Amino acid sequence: MSVVSPPRPDARPATPPRRTRTRAQAERAERRGQAHRLWSLSWALVLLYVMSVSMLSPLLDGASWWLGIALIGTIVLTSAAAARSIGAQTWIATLIASGVWLALLVLFFAPDESFALIVPTFETAGAFADLGRAGLQSIASQGTPADADIGIRFILAVGAGAFAILLDAVAIGARIPAFVGVPAVAIALIPGFVSGDINLVALALCGAAYLVVLWSDTRVRRMYSRRPGGMLSIGALAVVGSLVFAAAAPGYNGESLLPSSGGSVFGRGVSPLADLGKDLRRPGGAEQFSYVTTTDESLYFRLLTLDQFNGTTWSAGDDRVRELNVPSTMIPVPGLSDDILTEPTTTTVQVNAMIAPWLPVPFPSVRVLGADGRWMWDTEGLTLSSRLASAAGQSYIAESVLIQPTREQLVAAQPTFPPNVQRFLEVPEDIPAILGETLAEVTANTTNAYDTAFAIQQYLRSTQFLYSVEAPVEDGYDGDGFDVIAEFLEKKSGYCVHFSSAMAILSRMAGIPARISLGYLPGDRVVGAETRRTYTVGTDDLHAWPELYFAGVGWVPFEPTPGRGVVPDYARAETSSNDGRDVQDARQAERQQTEEAPAASQSPTAATGGGASEPPSAAALVGAATVLLLILGSPALLRVFRRRSRAADIRSGKAGALTAWREVSDAAQDHGLPVSDADTPRAFSSVLAGNAGFTSGERQALDALLNAVERARFADPDTFARRISGPALAENMEAVTDALRRQAGIADRVRATIAPASVLSPVYRGRVPEPA
Repeated sequence: MSVVSPPRPDARPATPPRRTRTRAQAERAERRGQAHRLWSLSWALVLLYVMSVSMLSPLLDGASWWLGIALIGTIVLTSAAAARSIGAQTWIATLIASGVWLALLVLFFAPDESFALIVPTFETAGAFADLGRAGLQSIASQGTPADADIGIRFILAVGAGAFAILLDAVAIGARIPAFVGVPAVAIALIPGFVSGDINLVALALCGAAYLVVLWSDTRVRRMYSRRPGGMLSIGALAVVGSLVFAAAAPGYNGESLLPSSGGSVFGRGVSPLADLGKDLRRPGGAEQFSYVTTTDESLYFRLLTLDQFNGTTWSAGDDRVRELNVPSTMIPVPGLSDDILTEPTTTTVQVNAMIAPWLPVPFPSVRVLGADGRWMWDTEGLTLSSRLASAAGQSYIAESVLIQPTREQLVAAQPTFPPNVQRFLEVPEDIPAILGETLAEVTANTTNAYDTAFAIQQYLRSTQFLYSVEAPVEDGYDGDGFDVIAEFLEKKSGYCVHFSSAMAILSRMAGIPARISLGYLPGDRVVGAETRRTYTVGTDDLHAWPELYFAGVGWVPFEPTPGRGVVPDYARAETSSNDGRDVQDARQAERQQTEEAPAASQSPTAATGGGASEPPSAAALVGAATVLLLILGSPALLRVFRRRSRAADIRSGKAGALTAWREVSDAAQDHGLPVSDADTPRAFSSVLAGNAGFTSGERQALDALLNAVERARFADPDTFARRISGPALAENMEAVTDALRRQAGIADRVRATIAPASVLSPVYRGRVPEPA
């Protein structure tokens, strides 16, 4: 008889229910893990950004603009990386970075038109529009290096934020970091196309930063084990190619291996003004001369003056009084009285490629020393010319007295002129009707000669007129005669020849003696020279401007050409005009250390007609400092958040032994201990256990953690059910990390707190796959 034994009860205890991670939580953890290892790529993008914007230095004066732009881009890039580190999706991180960019623009440029200093309002939009217009007008009005006024800084900040977001979106969002070289190269080439000057050292550093981006990407995406040499070789070839192009391209760089000839057609034709137009249209912009001066004022260099107008062309009269230039010669300034303030100035000039029978000298120069050859003074125009000698290769010293009349002195000038000045009022009879109509309209409300001259200048500098070298040629009205100027006033587009000729003719029609001077603008300040008063002047700086005669003052220059040169102090608007052309003038005055500096330093509100205009308020500076501190402290804050988040998850049962082991390895990396993703838990435990700073209790906590990790990785699910509980696991983890912190040196502790290595250069080992 068989006996059936009853079924044996299952001796294994039932597996307690365990909280499973949702798909959304798993995806968020995956994104956070990826974001942590992408921090090195984000810092490489910051480096590339900083190097790229530094390439704009030949175009702007000083370094303060660069510090602000570098800060904005760094904040935008790191804010995107920080957003990804807390689990945000890529497009959300881009939106967050864009919001940070907008908040920075509000904080720096329109805090008074915002809510809580960073939240934009409807008034903020108006302030931004005013700043943008002022910036564009300032760019159009200044030469290079330009004074980075608030309008230009705003445009730079807008472009900088867009550039930073583009870098992040392309390199990390689209995962094609090689393409970030395209916008970086575009920025690097701007100075060469604008001014013909480029810093080859900065370009090389920019290229090196691009290689760092490529290397960081290969490291992050584990491509270095699969021959990264191909990508890095392409990047290196691109860098070398850009350097060779910048050095060798003719007419692109002042250090070109194939420089342009530098010859000038100026003064070789029938009309000097027509010759000037031809030179301005020639490509290249070859250097003509350089100079070092003792003044901070902007110097115009004159070659000759044109005082005869026959209705068709301007020309130089033959009845000039000439005097031989000798070291003892001191030429008096015509018409200048002792009541006018003057500044003695000494300028050392070195002529290079310029070929002309005139010496470029500042106006009004009274003595020239060291010039080779026989040079004759025009005692009325204060210019030097020679029938036999040439300016090419000359090196000489020009002594001048810069005239600084006040507006009140010009207004008080009497409308009486000496006989030798009367001829500067002559105008042919066949005057086109549009000239008379324009003069009547522009000077309807003027009561004296100065107000008339100022009104004509401001009319020509208004937004109604456009500076263009090509338009007069294309439309067939290039030149300087009556018909040409009439067509110019109708078309409202031309270059310095048209603007200066129009003002000189209108001034003579109004009863003010006028003539035209031809020469050069102040040129470009030499960056990195021993003195900030060193300049170079090229063919692009050729210019023509009118000079008007005022009794007791003499010949006074005006600047009616928009976008060229510098308007003198006495010819600037007392308040900002609606056309905005005087924004650049006010900013230029800020650099002049004179008694009128406080008046010239107008607030941005006055200069732009609204919006933020004064220097940043104390609240804005505090806010900027706070943002900077947050950025610098972001690695430390992220490490604290990560440590506390892990501890909370472990205590609540959401995370287990593998998360605790990750925290221990991160703490070891922070405190300078070697961490490798190739080490097994037991091998890494041996490294930690070999540390003499561990007590017996801490060794037991480490062994308990190791046992829990090995069970989690290698034991079957049923056996793993007997794992250590959450609170005990958290206590063991904290005991080990406290031991690591205690046994580290002071320097390691500081570094682990301020710049934790687990955040800045993490050893990525993938997600923590807690067992099901």
